[in-house]
Amino acid sequence: MKKSKNKIENFKYLDQKFWSDFSHRIWEKKPLMLKKVKSPLLQIGEDEIFNLLLVYSDRCRQINNSDGFKFYIDGLSVGAEDVLQVLPIKQDKNLLGYHKRMNELFSDYCLVCDELLKINSDKQKLLNEFTSELYKNVGFPNRFSEMGLYLGNYRKTPFGVHVDNCGVFSFPVVGVKKFRLWTSAFVKNNPELDRAFDYQKYKKKSQIISIRPGDMSYWPSSAWHIAESDGSFSATWSLGVWVDKTHQQIVSENLNTLLNKKLNQYGQTKTASFKTLHTRTGEVKELPQDYLRSLRILKKITTKELKETFLKSWMMHISSQGFKNIPQVNKKISLHSKIQLMHPQAKILWQKAASKKLVVYVCFGGVLLEVKKASNLLRLIKDVNKGLSCRVGDYLSGATQKQDLLNLQKIINTGVFI
Repeated sequence: MKKSKNKIENFKYLDQKFWSDFSHRIWEKKPLMLKKVKSPLLQIGEDEIFNLLLVYSDRCRQINNSDGFKFYIDGLSVGAEDVLQVLPIKQDKNLLGYHKRMNELFSDYCLVCDELLKINSDKQKLLNEFTSELYKNVGFPNRFSEMGLYLGNYRKTPFGVHVDNCGVFSFPVVGVKKFRLWTSAFVKNNPELDRAFDYQKYKKKSQIISIRPGDMSYWPSSAWHIAESDGSFSATWSLGVWVDKTHQQIVSENLNTLLNKKLNQYGQTKTASFKTLHTRTGEVKELPQDYLRSLRILKKITTKELKETFLKSWMMHISSQGFKNIPQVNKKISLHSKIQLMHPQAKILWQKAASKKLVVYVCFGGVLLEVKKASNLLRLIKDVNKGLSCRVGDYLSGATQKQDLLNLQKIINTGVFI
């Protein structure tokens, strides 16, 4: 890979200088490769990845469901019912132990996992620190970020040359990882590259990124790519930042939610009664009653209602800190429990309802609660958000105690507290 003119490849620390340069010169524009980068994310190394993988594998076996995993043999996808048979086990001890067992069975295999964040809040903190700096400089993604893992001895990505519509940061933990990339403009002129495995004649127009443990790479959402290997084992985790949703789509979704609520039963008619369809000359100038009724309803929607709709949607979106999945926690709460935020930056979000008196919306991890007479619960949330360790019974009391406790339990289940 050629060095860029601004020598961003020489950055060692992912500090503000790096992120500022990254947002202006690299983000959604071109690939990047950093060697021996200094970042807390490198704490997510070989041992940590194996532990995450083992915990999630055990969970899948326990519930007899392999959702979140994909397994490929010689480039062919294995049925979901068979994936449980090839997941890591404790006896493997580490990633190389797992590879040794799989290598005896398959000459070309690939294990993919997209759900590791469901089961470890410690690593969520490291990722939050990384993405918070990213988002400050490039903006909050309209969809989400997710952590993925690819490992195996496969010679090429099982689904060929492809584009993901997400910007990708990659971090190898075992072996050398090699990616071959093409621009979207080139693939547009050469559509046969889509899902291709045989692309020999197009190699000269590609760009190579080769990284190993301690390195970091990035490519924009428009980059077409494929991973290549000589058959050696490698394991790489990545952070995909999905940027394939526009603001217009978000506004449309929110307006649709509001309209469904407003139109209610009036919006469920399946035929439109009319007086005349058009005049003798073909002119259409009269609306059916259903449309006229809808117009009257739409005219009554206030700026305050629109703002509340958008604000609730925004709060729900940011309450997962920009991630598709966050760890869930099974923890029963009581008045004697002491609670504290799992991570100081991941706060419980709330807002006062604009259209309802004495109602507060509380949100974390994409879970939105509508709480009436929430003064006691809100006081607890404010103190917890300050970083305090709080005893539940010191806050929840009186006529709302039981309901407040139920709502607090719903918040607890999202994984916000230690």
